[in-house]
Amino acid sequence: MEFLEYGKDNYWTGEKMVEHTMKIALPIFRWAFPDCQALFAFDNASNHSCFSSDALVASRMNRNPGGKQPHMREGFIHSKQHPQAMRYGKAKGIEQVLRERGLWRKKREDEFAFLLECPTRNNWSGCDLSLVDGCCARVLGRERDFREQKGRLQEELEAAGQTVIFYPKFHCELNFIERFWCAAKYFARENCQYSLEGLRETILMALDSVSTSSVHHYFLGCMRILNAYRSGLVYGTVDFKQAVYRSH
Repeated sequence: MEFLEYGKDNYWTGEKMVEHTMKIALPIFRWAFPDCQALFAFDNASNHSCFSSDALVASRMNRNPGGKQPHMREGFIHSKQHPQAMRYGKAKGIEQVLRERGLWRKKREDEFAFLLECPTRNNWSGCDLSLVDGCCARVLGRERDFREQKGRLQEELEAAGQTVIFYPKFHCELNFIERFWCAAKYFARENCQYSLEGLRETILMALDSVSTSSVHHYFLGCMRILNAYRSGLVYGTVDFKQAVYRSH
């Protein structure tokens, strides 16, 4: 068990997620199920979808060649059906990449300047979603090879012969691990005496407090919700509740 306590840069990053999955979770699965292929299911947390250093990510690029931008892997121009090198000695700038794809323009369709990225507003992207050509990063990011770029976690698991799916955004009710964490956190709150030392002593007991039969129960509950959605039922309606919730 590894403890990451708040502060001292001990944050759960995408890199740590990949390392934990590949060096701990996957070997455990292979030991337990040596003749099987795993299906890893993740929610849409940002550290589950961090990209490799050479991934095709338009927002990482400079307008001009070189500088502090990554050396990206080879792209593929689907409209022309041929690969595109992303460097020639040094990394290509986004303008050159767009020119080679026939996507460069001096101005946007609304006659404003065609910038590298749209200015942010209150830390939110300023891209006008009604414009196809809002900025360089938006135009290149809509290209199929960039749009279909997978995260590092998915790439490494698939390279190891496993399969990966992601739960839909904003639908935690489909992920049965959320119920496991809920039960474990409840145990921790009830037994930690609300002190840091008490929490440290309680964590392992909290994780062990959730039985295998409970986890199976959580899974079946999520499957009922999934089946209700498949049947076209709307969350929260009477029909939905009758299909999902069981009483004894």
